[in-house]
Amino acid sequence: MASTESPAGGLKVGIVGAGVAGLAAAIALRRIGHEVEIFERSEFKNENGAAVSIPPNGGRILKRWGFDPVASGGIENIQVRRPKGDSLEPMAPTLSFSNVEELYGDKWFFYHRVDMHRHLREMAEAAGAVIQLGKRVDDVDIDSGEITLKDGTKVQKDLVIIADGQHDRINAKVTGVEIPMKRSGQTAYRCLIPMDDILADEETSFFFKNQPPGFWAPALPAKGVMAVTYPCRNNTILNVLAVHRKLGQHASSEEDIVIDDWNFPATHEDLERVLDGFHPAVKKMFLKSPEVKVYTQMKRDPLSKMTKGKVVLIGDASHPMLLTHAQGVSSSIEDAAALEVFLKDVPASEGGVSAAPSEKLLQRLQEFEAFRLPRLSATQILTDPVVPGPQAAANYAKQEAEIRKYYSGPLPPTGSMPHSPPICQFFFAYDVRKDALEFLETGAPNYKPTETQPEASAPAKAPTEPTPEKPAPSSSTPIKDTAAAAASSVQSKIAALEKRVAGL
Repeated sequence: MASTESPAGGLKVGIVGAGVAGLAAAIALRRIGHEVEIFERSEFKNENGAAVSIPPNGGRILKRWGFDPVASGGIENIQVRRPKGDSLEPMAPTLSFSNVEELYGDKWFFYHRVDMHRHLREMAEAAGAVIQLGKRVDDVDIDSGEITLKDGTKVQKDLVIIADGQHDRINAKVTGVEIPMKRSGQTAYRCLIPMDDILADEETSFFFKNQPPGFWAPALPAKGVMAVTYPCRNNTILNVLAVHRKLGQHASSEEDIVIDDWNFPATHEDLERVLDGFHPAVKKMFLKSPEVKVYTQMKRDPLSKMTKGKVVLIGDASHPMLLTHAQGVSSSIEDAAALEVFLKDVPASEGGVSAAPSEKLLQRLQEFEAFRLPRLSATQILTDPVVPGPQAAANYAKQEAEIRKYYSGPLPPTGSMPHSPPICQFFFAYDVRKDALEFLETGAPNYKPTETQPEASAPAKAPTEPTPEKPAPSSSTPIKDTAAAAASSVQSKIAALEKRVAGL
């Protein structure tokens, strides 16, 4: 942990929530000498959760802070394999991420969420942050910075950071309007499987034996079901997320209850029904999990503001995201890294926490919002996947038009697939600290395109993935070369599908 470099008399900051966003903010603000106290409703006595994917844009921040991936059981992502769920034949070439550090400046790691969270908490406390467990925040006064706890205790701060997740209720005070969470159209079943159990069974061991770690994602696109798996905790556990594009087994209509708790229990029979049509070995492997959980994937339209008075929103409290591009956690870490830049030389209010916020603090919070909100809004919208089909080209055009309401910078070409080079370039190459420093210096975002990130997105195209006639199961295509290798076949398929769409 770097030594603090604070102005004399740093801010007294209260953080609501000790998840990844709150802990990251605590680490960032302690690095610049501000006084940090976190209020967390949980006691953290029985931590649980699934795995988390941290691509290079989040990883480079953690590395700068001294986060140790080895001590946190991190596993490096080397490849992405996408077989057909029924036949297990490859749907697309295997993508190699062995050169991701060379391309984007850091590796791509998988962690068990509990391991990562524990290490962040240790870092925050070692840096001097005070974490108050079992302290539920019931309200925050936007103007005064007064925090009201469930037990009636009131605490006042120079600045309050809201980092209590997608169910936060304070955001409406900041934006002035309720923007509710809504269904994404996807239900997710998740489980954790001991890797030893998979490798000990000859019917399932071939999935991962002698394979570099990475994503293994069998899918049945016609049924709208995809399973995303990857290892965590030193390769001892396989994280599984089975996503159904239709209503899950727990819901029969849109009016049914929304299951928004990550730990809502499901049964193996529920999971087996979702996996109907998958290869028997896939089902056998997934059903090895000790328990199954289910939740409804929710989304929310971008907020119009992130800050007001003495309050700033970060993480899922500001920008909940779907899982498509693995950007939810990394975006929260980016928020914290940006706060480290914008609040570095902001002193406490001269009159103490009961005084009005200083002009400098208000100015820097507004600059933080102007810097972060456009890109966060674009990222939120991009994580909402466009379903392949005859309306895809039109839906991609609508998606881009929605993004342009918030963000004027470069985008990946319309229709770029997850993990494709343009998508990786847009997300993984982004350096939030570098751009934040430039923003403070110039007053404008850094929209300098690179060779693989065009200045403006291409015309709307239908989604197409490179699908060779008979790819070898063990083939591996470096991410750097994927676009060039598939360009000619992709363009012909795009043209044909666009003609079909135009005729509808």
